This record gives sequence, structure tokens and C-alpha cells, in this order.
Amino acid sequence: MMELLSRNDFKDTKIDPNWGPFDYLLHVVHVDQQKFQKSHNAPPPPEILCKQYHTGFKLRFKFNNSVGLKRKRNLKAVEEEDDGDWVAPKLKPKRSKKQEKSVCPIPPSDLPPKFRQLIVEEMGGRDLVLVIQKTIFFSDINPTASRFSIPFSQVKTHDFLNEAEAKELDDKNPMQVWLLDPSMKGTSITLNKWVMGSSSLYVLTNMWNPIVKNNQLKKGDTVQLWSFRMNSLLCFALLKL
Repeated sequence: MMELLSRNDFKDTKIDPNWGPFDYLLHVVHVDQQKFQKSHNAPPPPEILCKQYHTGFKLRFKFNNSVGLKRKRNLKAVEEEDDGDWVAPKLKPKRSKKQEKSVCPIPPSDLPPKFRQLIVEEMGGRDLVLVIQKTIFFSDINPTASRFSIPFSQVKTHDFLNEAEAKELDDKNPMQVWLLDPSMKGTSITLNKWVMGSSSLYVLTNMWNPIVKNNQLKKGDTVQLWSFRMNSLLCFALLKL
């Protein structure tokens, strides 16, 4: 038979002047649980912690079951509306690790007008293709390595290579290509293909260190590499976003 609470059950209660209506209700529940546990010769429930704030309150419950399993549940602060009503907090949707991990922090953009004018109108370039947009890592600016990596996993398309050029790289024959750097200066650089275990990548090597230095490329910069054809020859343009 259920026993009702009496004044005597609250004789050890210490009233906090900052308690609100909900705090008193929680304390009554706690005392009722204690009385129920004592009547069944079970250990008393742990304390329900309650702390009042000017914008709401935080509650923390601890429960012990018969097999000793412990759970902690934290309830977020519930804010009080101006009219005194309690409003339940809105839960934020969980984001997967794949959503948080972004290869391109900035959406790919079109070729800037000044580059397009130089390549198309002044140099007679054609077949502009965005090869990759990536963040510069330390390995890309490491003077000892002296190379710019273009991982297959981040390449927008492999169509910037014709069939003969793709075969040359597959046969481990590096190619000399022309590169227009972010300062719009041209230089000859080596394009190669590396296979590292199960991963493959293109790399620009040899004259890469001067490009890093002259354009002050640093870790964290976002760059785009575009390809184009000039008199059927493969060329590249590197943009710093």
C-alpha cells in the first residue's frame, strides 16, 4: 500500500531561498523516492542536484539499478519566457563526421576575369578545365619535398589529359608543362604521376619552390588549378583564392 507524505518527511529539508516552483516539486519527488526505498529496505536514491539560475535551471540525475549499471543524464537549461512559461529546448540535429569534413571549404568558382582575359584573349588558350580546388598543406610548401600534390580523390576530372598524355604518365614518364602562377607569371614545371600503395596522385615538381616563395603560399591557403590548351600543348593556371 502506498504511503502518503507527511510534514514529518520534510523535517530535514533545508530550503534554498533561490528555489522556484519546479525546484520544490523535484524535492518532493526525491523525498517520496527516499520513503519508498526505506519501506522496501532498499538503499536510498542518490541526491537530485538542482541549481537555480536567473535564466532557468540545470538538473542532473543519477540512477543505480539492481545490477549496478550507472547512468548520467544531463538536461540542458530550460529558458524562461517573459510570461513565465517554461519552453523545452530545441535539439540540434547531429552531424556526421563526413558532413564536418569538407575537402573544399570554398565552393568552386569560375576563372577570374583577368585570368580568363590573359589566357583566352591574349594567349589564345582554350579548353579551360578546373582540375582541383584544395587547401594547401605543409607537404605542399615543404622546401625539402618541393612538390604540389593533386590527389586523385580530389580531382574534379581527368579529362584535362588526352589519351597520349595519360599513357605517358602511366608509363612513369614525367611531362614538361607550362604553369601560370597566381602572380600571372609563367614558368616551365614538371607534371608527374605517383602511385603510393592504393592511392594515386599527380604532382607538380622541380620549379615548385620558387612558385611558393614568389606567391607567398602558406599552409591553409585555398588554391585552384586550371588546365588549358595553347596550340594543343597542355598548360596550367594556379589561382590563390
